[in-house]
Amino acid sequence: MGQRIRLTLILLMLALSVTGCHFENGRAQSDGRYSMEPVEEMAGDLSVVAIFAHPDDETWISGTLAKLSDHGVKVFPVYATSGDAGSDHSGQNLSGKALAAAREREAVEASRVLGLMPPIFLRLPDGKLKLYQEKLRNMLSGIIRQLEPSVLMTFVEGGITGNNDHRAISGLVTESFSLNLIYFAISKTKANQLSTTANEFGIDYLVEKPIENGAISLRVDVSDYADKRVKAMAEYTTQFPVKVMNAFGKYVETVSIEELVIVKNNSVINVLLCYLESDKC
Repeated sequence: MGQRIRLTLILLMLALSVTGCHFENGRAQSDGRYSMEPVEEMAGDLSVVAIFAHPDDETWISGTLAKLSDHGVKVFPVYATSGDAGSDHSGQNLSGKALAAAREREAVEASRVLGLMPPIFLRLPDGKLKLYQEKLRNMLSGIIRQLEPSVLMTFVEGGITGNNDHRAISGLVTESFSLNLIYFAISKTKANQLSTTANEFGIDYLVEKPIENGAISLRVDVSDYADKRVKAMAEYTTQFPVKVMNAFGKYVETVSIEELVIVKNNSVINVLLCYLESDKC
């Protein structure tokens, strides 16, 4: 009982109105220009911290996260960087800090669409996570101590796209926080389906690091979350031009699963898997 009360108090401290929070001095902090708002005590004992490299990375697993949220699981997205080294496809010509701020706002809105907790932004340099491994490890350790999540989720080895930051996140989390860890991945079959759909819209896209079909532990039916998946991705106007959004919309119509890899089952992970496989848990 004491642990549940402590977790509830932590969640009350973290509840944010508009943005999310950033990580500073060992704790998640509200951005000063936005207000903190109290929330009612939340039902359910399970929580997930989903660790990403950049805002929009949750698109790979957005239906699964929304499904967990619908079952009362508290899902906390954590972004190691805010994507300051990326490109702006919105026509605003944003770069650096301005682009990072825009991508954080987009991540907040995407999280709202999916029913997730306000995101936590670590604001490490985009593209350079390999150089900040110790700092990232310490920041994630602080978040895990603070939130006491039931399960961690992150990229499978290779980071799906082969992006260096994705791979750095996957390697660090695997090495340092392997207890109750679930990976999100994409199989070779699903990667081919994605490439085929992209090609139909004139987009040359190849998933660099798909995994063997047999390595997938669970294929999550997210057919009921197609609209949320598209709406959440559409919040990222700096990242996804109309053509890409149209391709993704077609893709989620034809591919209604997301894929997970589970290294070791236990009672906590089995409950989450039950939520993802059945409505009877």
